[in-house]
Amino acid sequence: MVVSDTIWVAAGRPAIPYGLRGLVAARLVLETGMKDVHSGLTGGAARNPVAELCQLVTACHDARTGRVKIPEFYKDVMPPRLHEIRGFGSSGFTVSHFKKAHSLLHLRTHDRLTVMRRIWSEPTFEVHGVTGGYQGPGVKTAIAPRAEAKVSMRLVPRQDPRRVFELLRKFIKKLNPDVRVMPEGFLKPYLGSYDSPYSMAARRAMKFAFGREAAFIREGGSIGAVVTMEKYFKSPIVFMGLSLPEHGYHAPNEYFDWGQASGGIKAFVKYFSEIAKIP
Repeated sequence: MVVSDTIWVAAGRPAIPYGLRGLVAARLVLETGMKDVHSGLTGGAARNPVAELCQLVTACHDARTGRVKIPEFYKDVMPPRLHEIRGFGSSGFTVSHFKKAHSLLHLRTHDRLTVMRRIWSEPTFEVHGVTGGYQGPGVKTAIAPRAEAKVSMRLVPRQDPRRVFELLRKFIKKLNPDVRVMPEGFLKPYLGSYDSPYSMAARRAMKFAFGREAAFIREGGSIGAVVTMEKYFKSPIVFMGLSLPEHGYHAPNEYFDWGQASGGIKAFVKYFSEIAKIP
């Protein structure tokens, strides 16, 4: 199976991922009243669901470092092996290009290897939105009756999505029993081979098409179809994506340039020619 839904490290630097992070998405919902109430009349006695959810999010992870604080969250994590880390190092990844491509002003760290490990081979806890209360201009001194936090966790090999969700649910319930923890989707992580005959054929094809040796890396995102194909087809899976960071992957105004497309045509033709020679 050949999957093209992946991204290069940088233009001119072909990349062939062999691993994907998994995903657990959830909503944390807290209701403490029936309607907005005045903070002057009820403040100090009324519970504030927005503030309580902010407290829970802080309990789950350190926003400055990204370290997840849910008990046993890291128990099953399989760290990258030494030769994988060496492969990361030879990928051509630079922190400055990473920031520019994704329009990031600040990072948690500027150490090159640490950034690569964090986006490719370490799990995460992210907050995607907190809703509840007044959202208009200025300040309205009302206490909301309901709030919701939308969160997700990226997982790495050996972490089971359902087990991780249960760790989250138990931790939240222990801290605040009134919060409902509602699952929104699970995806298992994937770890394939980068030294199989098919992977080597992909590497030769990329070099033929783009004139440079491809780097074997992991991908920070998740592709649900890959886990399904691995389960049911039981065939080798090779990633031959062509998108670049600056293409705006999954963002507004995403685009794809002709240089990548024309090189991709050559790469795919060469790849199928190469695997036809495998006994």
